[in-house]
Amino acid sequence: MSDSSPASTESLSSSAAPDNVRLGVFLALMSAVGYSGANLALRGLVDHEADTAWDMWVSAMKALPTLISAACLVYLNRHRTPEHKPGPRVLPILFVAAIVMQYGGNLGFQVALRHIGLAISVPLVFAFIIIAGAVLGAVFLGDGVSRRSIIAIIVMMTSIVLLSLAASGDESAEGSSRVPWLGVVIAIVSGLSYGVNGVVIRGVARDQLPVERMLLVYSSVGFVSLSLIAGSQLGLDRLSEVSGQQWGMMLLAGSCNAAAFFAVCNALKVLNITQVNVFNAAQNAMCAVAAVMVFGEDSSMLMILGVVLSIVGLLVLVRR
Repeated sequence: MSDSSPASTESLSSSAAPDNVRLGVFLALMSAVGYSGANLALRGLVDHEADTAWDMWVSAMKALPTLISAACLVYLNRHRTPEHKPGPRVLPILFVAAIVMQYGGNLGFQVALRHIGLAISVPLVFAFIIIAGAVLGAVFLGDGVSRRSIIAIIVMMTSIVLLSLAASGDESAEGSSRVPWLGVVIAIVSGLSYGVNGVVIRGVARDQLPVERMLLVYSSVGFVSLSLIAGSQLGLDRLSEVSGQQWGMMLLAGSCNAAAFFAVCNALKVLNITQVNVFNAAQNAMCAVAAVMVFGEDSSMLMILGVVLSIVGLLVLVRR
């Protein structure tokens, strides 16, 4: 951990104006809401009789709304000149990061859902997002981690453990009979991939590269490469059997993901990676509550305690 950044002694980035900090907090929380909606839609697309090709197709379709939105914004803002020209190495870095996110993060998350279900996948993925973001943010970006941030991380990680225990104790959890150890490993890879990309996005965003240009690279890499591979494996006959409800769920997941992606990229311009990840971890509690309210899954004392600790972790971080 580094003490060289302004965030190392304050709960939120002191180098940013108060209004910008409040906007960053709002965007980080809104991204958690958006990702929660996407995760719930992706849960509805889990097909235990399907294979990795289906998971790739779902991940490709999830990238499509982001691609369309980013392309439209790039066109509308084509005459805008960035405050700082990005260096020549930015595009290759973004391309490699996009490959890591789309295959390790998005595809990995969808595969994990099929093996261990939503309620276990989300907390497990976020545990490693927070760990990777805190370590890599400190090493490569000089993002300090304050004592209050450390306390918030500990509280949130405890919440994640409790939510995972609550989910693993539910015998009805989707995917619980499908190679659990493989799902756990893939979820860890997914979390690390997302954590690495959070650091890349913050580093590039600090250089004033417009968010829509970053997202155009990420989404185009995901949509084009994943759809070509998945389409060739699934074939037209199998794709023609996809129901209208499934197409609708893919559109919903992609739309929520696009909104959340834009929100979190803009939040990373103001807050450091650890702060954004802790705020975003609120989706663990949101998904747990939604699993009970929407899908009728059983609640437990561990789940309730995990939700409460998630709220406490957020309050610790935002308290001045």
